[in-house]
Amino acid sequence: MASAFPKLPGFVPTQEIEKPNFRKVSAQKQQANREIVIIQYLVVFVQNHLANKEYPVPRKQPIQVPSQTGMFHPDYMSTTHAMHLPKNVTNDSEELYQPSWVKMDRHVLRFSGFFKESVVESALENFRVRKVTIFYYLEDHSISITESKQENSGIPQGAFLKRQKVLRADNSGKFIIPEDFRLNEDITIYGKTIRLNDIDQYTREFYDNIGQPQPQSFQAATDNWEVKTQTKFIPQKDTVMKDYLEHKLGGGRVTSQKQFLENDRKVLKFYVFSEIPYILHYYLADDTIEIKEINSPNSGRDPFAMMLRRQKLPRKFSLNQPGQTYAEDFIRPQDIQYGQPLIIYNRKFMINGCDPFTKAYYHEKFNVEFPLGGQEEPPQREQSNIIIPPHNGIGDEQDSLGYIYRLQPKPPKKDFFKWVDNQVNLRFLARFNTNKPEDKDRIFVITFFLNDDSLLIYEPTVRNSGIPDGKFLEKRKYKNVNNNNEFFTTSDLIVGNDIQVNGWSFKILECDDFTKKWYAENFK
Repeated sequence: MASAFPKLPGFVPTQEIEKPNFRKVSAQKQQANREIVIIQYLVVFVQNHLANKEYPVPRKQPIQVPSQTGMFHPDYMSTTHAMHLPKNVTNDSEELYQPSWVKMDRHVLRFSGFFKESVVESALENFRVRKVTIFYYLEDHSISITESKQENSGIPQGAFLKRQKVLRADNSGKFIIPEDFRLNEDITIYGKTIRLNDIDQYTREFYDNIGQPQPQSFQAATDNWEVKTQTKFIPQKDTVMKDYLEHKLGGGRVTSQKQFLENDRKVLKFYVFSEIPYILHYYLADDTIEIKEINSPNSGRDPFAMMLRRQKLPRKFSLNQPGQTYAEDFIRPQDIQYGQPLIIYNRKFMINGCDPFTKAYYHEKFNVEFPLGGQEEPPQREQSNIIIPPHNGIGDEQDSLGYIYRLQPKPPKKDFFKWVDNQVNLRFLARFNTNKPEDKDRIFVITFFLNDDSLLIYEPTVRNSGIPDGKFLEKRKYKNVNNNNEFFTTSDLIVGNDIQVNGWSFKILECDDFTKKWYAENFK
């Protein structure tokens, strides 16, 4: 590309500014200058590229010499090798003229180092310690640097420097060689001053082999970010909280039942006082405590049933965080003493006495005499007898009884195991017990469900009868008026017997084969 500048002194951009004159140089002088520049370039090229220093490497693999026995060994039948030597054995000439990049192939020195990088506008840290790994390849004296990735560091990490030759920082024009690496010293690579702190075992053997042993390794420096963010918090296990959460989710380990089986229904009863008298119950089965109020008529106080619901009681009011509460921090029977105040959630309760069972327990267990006495609960008023009215036939009788015993009824509980284990239906064929000509030929199918003792009566289709078919009686439990108004059972449904269901009289004619087999196996 032609230049737009004129070929005059002062207008050429590549000319030397400090040159005082621009005299014309002869062709002979120009050729001499060219030769000087070429020689200088060749010297630098040879120093940096061709004259790669070779080092004695450790752990060199020995040459595998093939067996020398046998005349017709295939190693001796080569036309490209000397006939008097095996072709896999190197001679002195091969070792002498072998290039350095072949001798040093796959021999790599590894150094660990770090450097500090300033961090601005951060309340956590002023600098960040960057930890790197330096690989020095002996085959071509190239260097690559990697930085291990750290989670949430906010810094792009990984390949820090691609493999290449690196010049020294002293402007000498020479590349970095293995002698420039020393532990506990700095090395500058492209403006980054890296302090070397560790090497691997092979690198240490390499320097011992060349007569330059390396000093001892040391730990790299740390920063605030690594201390506060990389240090993993190991929480202490709270077995009580863990067991509670697992059982709340429907799982959890089954705890040892020894304490429960030995102390089930064994309760220590204490009479305590805190402004007003209370009763304290200690359940030995699970080491829980509850406090009940003593309600008396016309006391002027709201009749609360419980002052403290049943729970494990901690010795201290200020509980620890979840994961730091242990079983030994709860109150045990030996902590309750006569005449000593019991601190419950920063409130004092004075122990005034106990009942006979508690006195005998303390005498046998701790050899302590606990006095009797205390204010007992007033006797409850006798409740009047509840008159149960007869069932009106609407709905299930068990559902109707719920409105009699409770203001807000609960659904009746079903026998789950009976429901699962007795998924059997018994079917019978029956007809009306009547002399009416329009009803005496009507046929019904009675189904008895063993899982809940309910009955279902169905009338099959009869063409041109004028009577609608389908469900005759809903599926539910019916009472047998011939058996003291008890609910129907399998013993009431016998072929040939008469039954009365909901005011209708039926005669059982027959049953299916499955029902016959079931009665033969289970009913005698």
